[in-house]
Amino acid sequence: MRIKLRTKIAVLVLGVVTVFLCANVLWESERSAKLEEAELVQQARALSANMEAVWEFMNKNQDKINYDSAGNFEFKGLQCSIAGRSVGAFFSRDTDYSVRYVSDTPRNVADTPDAFEQAAIDAFRANPHLTEYYEFAEVDGRQVFRFAEPMDLEASCLSCHGEPAGEIDLSGYPREGLPDGYVYGALSMEIPTEAFVAASHQNAALNIGFSLALIVACVAIISVAMSHLVTRPLTQVRSAMEEVGEGDYSARLPVDKSSDEMTVLSSGFNEMAAQLEKAAGHLEELVAERTLALEHAYGELERQSMALEKANEALTEENQYRSDFLAMMSHELKTPLAASMAFADILRERRAAGGAPTAEDERLWREMEGNHKTLLSLINNILEMARIDAGRESFHPELMDIGDVVGLVQTTIAPLAGQKSIALECRVGNVPLFVADAEKLRRIVENLMSNAVKFTPAGGRIVFAVEHRAEAGLIELSVADTGCGIPEASQATIFDRFVQADSSSSRAYGGSGLGLALVRELAEMHGGTVALESAVGEGSTFTVSIPDDIPLIDATDERAANVNARDEEPREGHVGEETHG
Repeated sequence: MRIKLRTKIAVLVLGVVTVFLCANVLWESERSAKLEEAELVQQARALSANMEAVWEFMNKNQDKINYDSAGNFEFKGLQCSIAGRSVGAFFSRDTDYSVRYVSDTPRNVADTPDAFEQAAIDAFRANPHLTEYYEFAEVDGRQVFRFAEPMDLEASCLSCHGEPAGEIDLSGYPREGLPDGYVYGALSMEIPTEAFVAASHQNAALNIGFSLALIVACVAIISVAMSHLVTRPLTQVRSAMEEVGEGDYSARLPVDKSSDEMTVLSSGFNEMAAQLEKAAGHLEELVAERTLALEHAYGELERQSMALEKANEALTEENQYRSDFLAMMSHELKTPLAASMAFADILRERRAAGGAPTAEDERLWREMEGNHKTLLSLINNILEMARIDAGRESFHPELMDIGDVVGLVQTTIAPLAGQKSIALECRVGNVPLFVADAEKLRRIVENLMSNAVKFTPAGGRIVFAVEHRAEAGLIELSVADTGCGIPEASQATIFDRFVQADSSSSRAYGGSGLGLALVRELAEMHGGTVALESAVGEGSTFTVSIPDDIPLIDATDERAANVNARDEEPREGHVGEETHG
């Protein structure tokens, strides 16, 4: 929300005025209450002094009243206490005031103190230095100021109230036997407060009204001054800024000399506007130059983009050529290899029919078969990788038993391990039936096992284990060997294509370097991973983890996928047939 400066200043001033006005009202109320109390106390003291003067006058003139001119004593029944009560009664009758002499040992029941008067008597007796006691109270439905002063016994009072106790005094009452200075009672007064309160309120109202008028006048003066000295110049600045914002850099402010600040502001704005006008002209020239340069750069970028697009198309075409070439060459190599293996079997059978082969013949036949199988495995790996690159490798999940895969792998790997006297152990835990591509899972295990046999020396050990990690939802297949191990520096790239541990190993053991790369590709097709733990000289452990909840594809969808894969896949030649690319 956009709020104008004048509104903000008005709200601020109004808030400050309100705070000061409330503080003034509270202060005036407190001050009025104190003044009212002080005035009532002063009036009560004056009235008390008058009553004491009457009492003193009666006390000093007792002898004149009770003795005649011949000097004969005759008690007239007029004493200081009677005079004081009578004067108080007359005064109370003719005014709204109430004046009484009270005592907690009264000779007249009318002089019995009430609660306030008894509290005053007790306070005077407890504190001899206390000379007055007062409070505001409500009596008979009206607010009054109650005031009390102590009534101490003097030497002249002991003739009626002193020793001996019980003796009848002149007025016919028994003496109390009280000592000199004893607080016998109190002079009690009630003064109505209506007139004082009204005067106090009127005085407070006049003060508040004057303060309010003064504040309103100050606010008006401040408002006019703010409008002339601040708001109007700032409005002019705002208008000029809006003109500059709309592109009119020739806008200028009249030099405002109402204050030094506004003079500096208007002069500074004009100087800034002049510099901005100059900079805008230069910027337009610069923008034109840069626009032209950008147009040239855009044209060059467009030409480079077209060239890059052509290069990308050529690279894609070359990559397709490579994949097609690998697929074609794999098929072309696989066909004569299969024929060579078949011819080797035929020759062996013919040799057996002609006579027993020699040990050297058996060794040569075994080496030839081993080389055939190695070459076939290499070609199968190349063919599988070519299918994956070409997007022709389909995924066929089915409900399977891991024991079937273990049996097939043992049939293939056990003879190879036996030739090197390698102990082969298979451990299958409590693994339930699960969904996976059985053929690809067989290829994974076969590659890992063949790799382990190749890099494990004679007399070593290979352990193939399968476990179900139910808490993680995984099927884990691991192959551990006691071979040469893999250096830590090579472990990060061991699953890349055409990579082996090092060049010396590659020369010593041979291979294309596609086996582990293919293992990773096939594991990832299952949504799984492959991990390696290895140490040089201690052996290696490869672990493939696949989910145990792979969905089973509908039979119709699976048949369609197989048909598409067969249509797209190059046909393989059969034994004894020649295929042409």
